[in-house]
Amino acid sequence: MNDAKSLFNIRQKEEVIEKLKYNKFIFNGHFLIFITIMLGAFALGYSNWLKDIPQNINYHLIISIILSVCSIFPLRTLFREADKLYILPFEKHLSVYIKKAITYSYLNRLYLPVVILVIGLPLFYKLMVNDFYLYITLIILSFIFPLFGLVIKWFWLKYGLEMWSVNIVLFIIYASGYYTTLKVGLMSSILTIVMLIALVILMEIMNRDTFYQWETLISIEHNHKMNYYKFVNMFTDVKVLNERTVRRRYLDIFLKVPASKKFNQDYMYKFLFIRSFARGKDAFFIVLRFLIIGLLLIWWIDQSVISAILGALIMYLLILQLSQFYKQQAYGLWPQVWPVSEHQVIKGYHQFLINMMIILAVILSIIYIVKFPTAIYFVILFFIVGWLTIDSSIKKIKKHQELLRD
Repeated sequence: MNDAKSLFNIRQKEEVIEKLKYNKFIFNGHFLIFITIMLGAFALGYSNWLKDIPQNINYHLIISIILSVCSIFPLRTLFREADKLYILPFEKHLSVYIKKAITYSYLNRLYLPVVILVIGLPLFYKLMVNDFYLYITLIILSFIFPLFGLVIKWFWLKYGLEMWSVNIVLFIIYASGYYTTLKVGLMSSILTIVMLIALVILMEIMNRDTFYQWETLISIEHNHKMNYYKFVNMFTDVKVLNERTVRRRYLDIFLKVPASKKFNQDYMYKFLFIRSFARGKDAFFIVLRFLIIGLLLIWWIDQSVISAILGALIMYLLILQLSQFYKQQAYGLWPQVWPVSEHQVIKGYHQFLINMMIILAVILSIIYIVKFPTAIYFVILFFIVGWLTIDSSIKKIKKHQELLRD
């Protein structure tokens, strides 16, 4: 028992140390500025929206759905590939390990429903002035539901069932529990808790003679690690993360260039940078998510000046995210297969950034102009910030190359 407990404590400590090492790159000055402005912009838009809340909308249902999704916590076992060989014989002695894994999974994600409830507090107060005690009930349920859900998820996986199925079951139970509590009252929440307890007991009985699904548990833990590495890779290079590629036929139009340019040292690296972005599975969606967040915030805020500043900040961050492509191509295989001067590589990278800047700035400008047609002159800010960010990035690369030559 003590060995299982010590094993989990060691792995948890390693996990925390690794996250602390990477988080210092995430919460740098640029990202903190972005978070601060984004939160300020959201708070401003939210306060204006609360002054005149649209009617005939089922806010109880929307809140229940959002809170239900946030209450489905991932199960972190910290199992590794070698465990299916070395720890498998000691499976019956891992009950303490699993209990600590469930506790770790619970505490590691508890902040999410808390944040949602804090954000929803002004809306709750306005909608439920006379029944505000139900908000307190909702807070209690948001602490209880995820814990039972993690226990159910463990037994569910141990029985050999699919992860997606337990997520659907938990979502239905959570959503019905939250919604009926808001609509009916306290008794409904008690019945939902009783239902979860009954499901835990039933799953425990069904799993008395079953064994761990090692392949599934290790695969789930591996996916959690990779998702974290993908997020960190937005801010710094993660060595253990391998960039995946996939063909997107709808982007092939940007790769259709004459062979004379594709295999010409003056255009080759521009083509490689574009292809790397169009075919990169992780980087493409990282930039896409940033862009969507920016577009939503611009549309959400009713202040033209603040929206313009926020759009310029999004433009700045998008260009920074594209800086990873220089290292991928300039220090990859192609310079060895077809050696060209550093000037040609940097020139191709500069051309790639200019093209991306124009596309991204145009998209941001279209949404901004639709939202604020009388403040069209502010869109020039997106292009100026994009151009200055590119200029700064190119200067840093050239300076870095000079230092390497020295």
